[in-house]
Amino acid sequence: MRILSTLAAAMLIFTPLAGASAAGVSKETVSEILTDQGYNVRDYDANKVTVEISDYLILVAVDGADGDISFVTWLPGVSAGDVGYQFLNKFNNEVKFGRAYVDKDGDVTIQMDRNSSGGVSAKNIESDFDVFLLLISKFLSDLESQAVA
Repeated sequence: MRILSTLAAAMLIFTPLAGASAAGVSKETVSEILTDQGYNVRDYDANKVTVEISDYLILVAVDGADGDISFVTWLPGVSAGDVGYQFLNKFNNEVKFGRAYVDKDGDVTIQMDRNSSGGVSAKNIESDFDVFLLLISKFLSDLESQAVA
């Protein structure tokens, strides 16, 4: 019992330090990782960078005390009239790691968030960005399939 108490006390002492050291994701870190991957990354503001890929401008925001990461894009050439509630609902039900919606300006928006409270590695950021690109591709493919049907 005494060993368990000592172990529990040690965990309480070191857990806050582990969380603090894991959370240090910055906009600069994200920028370096994506630049190293060959992407065209530009500074946007205090906590955001943009990545240009083909016709897309992807906003990558690092926010909050834990350095949570949000990936957001607006689809050029796709209007609110091209998608409907039923399409968005079906897409969002199929894709659990992101969401598509029409924003207050009427733009079709795709967003994916990464909760970084447990920390993230460079590989996490790389794979999250790749997943976000696949999410965009799936949305456009599903939209095209809907138009053909």
